[in-house]
Amino acid sequence: IPVGVKDLFAVKGVPTQAGSNILRGFRPEYESTVTTKLWQAGAVCLGKLNMDEFAMGSSNESSCYGPAVNPWKVDDRRLTPGGSSGGSAAAVAADLCLAATGTDTGGSIRQPAAFCGITGIKPTYGRVSRWGVVAYASSLDQAGPMTKSVRDAAIMLGAMAGHDAKDSTSA
Repeated sequence: IPVGVKDLFAVKGVPTQAGSNILRGFRPEYESTVTTKLWQAGAVCLGKLNMDEFAMGSSNESSCYGPAVNPWKVDDRRLTPGGSSGGSAAAVAADLCLAATGTDTGGSIRQPAAFCGITGIKPTYGRVSRWGVVAYASSLDQAGPMTKSVRDAAIMLGAMAGHDAKDSTSA
């Protein structure tokens, strides 16, 4: 299953910049627990997805890659996909991938999902490991799925969730 990965998740050997020039050239020597679980479940990484720099934003305009754009068109304006997981929401909405990872601290899965007309879930704290995800506010951060349907989001969440000894807040 083709999956896009928000640029906040460590994928071994793949640049992980968190949308910031500060991390330019960083290639982790480890894999995040979320992506490990997804690969074990049969997901295939299509690539990294744009986001607000260090997940601090709600319009997806503060990325070193430039702004992400909502694929929905009402006229010739470039609409925001929301943030900080706007690249993930836009990629799913544009059918570039079947699913994508997102993170949510204060709405960063829920808002882009709403703006782009897809499904996003912010799981209960501790349901999904945060290990290998660049932290913003670790007492609030949660990784979650972004998909076209509730059914697909539930399937993806099932693959992502579970206890992780490397994350002390994991349930």
